Amino acid sequence: MPRHFTSTAFVVDDHKRTLLLWHKRLGRWMPPGGHIEDNETPEETAKRECKEETGLDVEIIGMEQEDMFVSNPAEGRMLKSPVALLLEEIPASAERNEPAHQHMDFVYLARPLDASQGLSLDETEGRELKWFTLREIEALDPSTEIFSNVQTYILSLLKE
Repeated sequence: MPRHFTSTAFVVDDHKRTLLLWHKRLGRWMPPGGHIEDNETPEETAKRECKEETGLDVEIIGMEQEDMFVSNPAEGRMLKSPVALLLEEIPASAERNEPAHQHMDFVYLARPLDASQGLSLDETEGRELKWFTLREIEALDPSTEIFSNVQTYILSLLKE
């Protein structure tokens, strides 16, 4: 089965809300994300997809880790650690002429760089863009409004 590398960003603001868009093709509330392009790191993809889909500039949050290149930065650099790595089953899409495939998804936590920055929905991807509170996420129906794994993950983020 074909596999694609993707990145997703769960954006959480200072009010403990998460930003989701109503994904037109999937018919569910989803965080911004998409395919990793040539010469992009997964965190660069997550930031780019946030900007493209929501208009929001974000900072990717990674876990603290020891810098393996501190003594010789010419050898490389440390990347931000994703909060999860997923292997997702993607069904075939006749409208996109795509066979069933899998996404190897680098999932990041992100925060807005500027709390006053306005949102701008990419209408080719989504129908609506909304900040959700913990209670609003809890109230979404996993059979029709949000995928259960997305809901579970957001609830764990917002309860921290």
